[in-house]
Amino acid sequence: MSDMPTLPSEVDARRVFFLHIPKTAGQSVHAALVNAYGADAVCPARVNEQLVRLGVRELNRYRVFSGHLDWSLLDCVRGPRYVFTVLREPRDRILSFYFYLREQAAKLSGEDLHKPQHQGMKAVLELSPDDYFCGGPPHLRRFLDDHYDNFYTYYFAGRHYRGRQSLAGQVQQKLLSREQLIELALDNLGTLDAVFRVDDMGRVFGAIRALSGASIRGDEAYRVNVNAAVAAGERAERLKALGASTRTFERLKQWCTMDELLWQRAFPAAQSPPSALLVESAP
Repeated sequence: MSDMPTLPSEVDARRVFFLHIPKTAGQSVHAALVNAYGADAVCPARVNEQLVRLGVRELNRYRVFSGHLDWSLLDCVRGPRYVFTVLREPRDRILSFYFYLREQAAKLSGEDLHKPQHQGMKAVLELSPDDYFCGGPPHLRRFLDDHYDNFYTYYFAGRHYRGRQSLAGQVQQKLLSREQLIELALDNLGTLDAVFRVDDMGRVFGAIRALSGASIRGDEAYRVNVNAAVAAGERAERLKALGASTRTFERLKQWCTMDELLWQRAFPAAQSPPSALLVESAP
């Protein structure tokens, strides 16, 4: 394990897989990849529903894969690869996601807000934090469980974007302990070529430049979907101002219990400041 990436001295021939987790600067990374490799080299599938509609031959036409994708669905892509992801402190990721959704919902018209596809947006805007995080209709609970409940641990343990759906039941039935689940996630995470932190995006863009050999735009050009309305350090207090009680903060704690252990193991305090966990590629 190294604290710095071993980057090539000339253009790297490996395919690039970016495992995009929501609210970890993924749109910025995707824009940089498109700029570096060209749109034609980037697989157009950004989510699993699009990915499964592409055959194996079609998938192998592309050099770059970037999106909210089941890691396991990419096993059919042939050849050497460079696989990376970007992580954010778990609780800050959830709060960033919440306030981003509120900001997007506020931009919708009243008519659009009542459309079936925007029911999640309607809920985040109209429900109190306690009702949103701790109550709400079944469709909202499924969304929150899939995207908020220890997402890192379930995603990397199951290699599926909605890994919680297949693994949470095994934990509840005591077929798999939480400790075993975390170890499985860490073991799988350790096969990636790089795991970066969202607060050190310069290294991400540097890796893309080195891998592609391209002279891409400056880092600031890729700042998209940034939560400008509510700064990171203000989100917990803003949540309280919106009416969040200890119920909400206890739920957030539960949703981050395993992810915080994974975060601490992936970025130990000995690295000061920790910015990237790098490991050798799996054979």
